[in-house]
Amino acid sequence: MYTLEILTAAINTRKPISFEYNLEGRAVGLRFGNPHAIYLSSADKVNIHIWKTGGVKTDPTQIIPLWRTYSIKHIENITILEDKESFSLAADYKPNSPMYSRALAKA
Repeated sequence: MYTLEILTAAINTRKPISFEYNLEGRAVGLRFGNPHAIYLSSADKVNIHIWKTGGVKTDPTQIIPLWRTYSIKHIENITILEDKESFSLAADYKPNSPMYSRALAKA
């Protein structure tokens, strides 16, 4: 499966994921989160909005959980955590936000 297909499946089943983010200047290592929406940015980049629940931090002052936006082209080694409970939507998730006006998938 391709990255976009895996992330879409995770959103559709509301299953958490683990992944690595391979972008210069970002911390190396595993991240965990609940993917909520995949969308095209105003610059036509495919991004994903994830409620990050654990894993490495680029900024050590980050308090997890928190919202993070990732470019899909830098996401690697994704695993849908099938053995975990389906996640509830984050309390401040706004599926009708203008940010998602060009959504490819959303919870």
